[in-house]
Amino acid sequence: MSRQDRAPLRIIAHNGAPEWGGGEIALTHLLLGLAGRGHRVTLLCNRRLVAEAARERGVETRLLRLGGDLAVHDAVRLALVLRRERPDVVIVGTFRKLWLAAAAARMALVPKLVVRIGLSSDTARNFKYRLVMRRWVDHIVFVADVMRKSYAETLPELTDRLVTISKGIPPLGPRLTKEMARRALGLPLEVPLLGNVSRLVSQKRVSRLMEAQVFLPENARLAIAGDGPLRSALGQKARALRIRDRVHFLGHQQNIAPLLDAVDALVITSNREGMSSAMLEAMARGVPVISTDVSGAREALEPDAEGRAPGLVTGFTPPEIASALNSVLYDRSILDEMGRTAERCYRERFSYERMLDGWEGLFYETPRAPLS
Repeated sequence: MSRQDRAPLRIIAHNGAPEWGGGEIALTHLLLGLAGRGHRVTLLCNRRLVAEAARERGVETRLLRLGGDLAVHDAVRLALVLRRERPDVVIVGTFRKLWLAAAAARMALVPKLVVRIGLSSDTARNFKYRLVMRRWVDHIVFVADVMRKSYAETLPELTDRLVTISKGIPPLGPRLTKEMARRALGLPLEVPLLGNVSRLVSQKRVSRLMEAQVFLPENARLAIAGDGPLRSALGQKARALRIRDRVHFLGHQQNIAPLLDAVDALVITSNREGMSSAMLEAMARGVPVISTDVSGAREALEPDAEGRAPGLVTGFTPPEIASALNSVLYDRSILDEMGRTAERCYRERFSYERMLDGWEGLFYETPRAPLS
């Protein structure tokens, strides 16, 4: 059956995160794409700030809180909403809320329940999660194949329910020349410029990137797009490292396309990721990526059959990161080839339409029977 012949679906997703971050952005992108293909989608959220951010991007949202695992009344309340709305699919977007969301979906007799695993730390760490996945979940979707393989080793009986659907991102809009982008952001023109896009929280380890910058030549600059509770501490860190004039804090950027057009490479120094949205946005823009060895990085940055790579995977220490940066930052031919490879790799493996095709394929499959 072609996509045009399929009946549109009613899809409800739940996000229980307390703040707006990469996982929430990725789920919003997914729901926007599905809505664009004719499905009716609604995002239920624990927090108003998440609901408002998703609504600003065009997703229908409502508040519906799911508390801790003992908050059975929250599951009952969600089940009543699902019975009234009669969705074809429920997507659980926050792993910690899987127990209550899955119970509600099954109480409401929802035909298909899918959980999206966005972080390598989202593991079936106790009997409760394993029971839910065995009994109630139809598909477990991972954004990186390395995460799926880890689950398959831990829960081999669920192998046929484990699916990798690589993350895709919507088009970022018209491109600027490097000079225009740097002028628009108030960044220096004739210097090597590195970029980082992060919430300023400990997981992203932006301080590690600044420590690596100490080992780079003095003309190298760093532009950081993002905000968060560590903003003041990172400013103090830059002053302590005597690189404050080499670090540009741009704050939260609603549209990161100008930053990507401005930089020579994007750098990720996180402790943990799933499949980094910023990495994929950079690749889609033809920007090389240098990343610590977090989930999804090797998968996205591996060389092609001819040995050309869209970036580099490096260790976690500042000297290792600096060594990787120094090996490419001052060679324009290497950066240009990496950029071309990154853009081609994104089109072939991580495009937005490819992601939407994968999710729709799951939705139209026959639901799976629970394991005995």
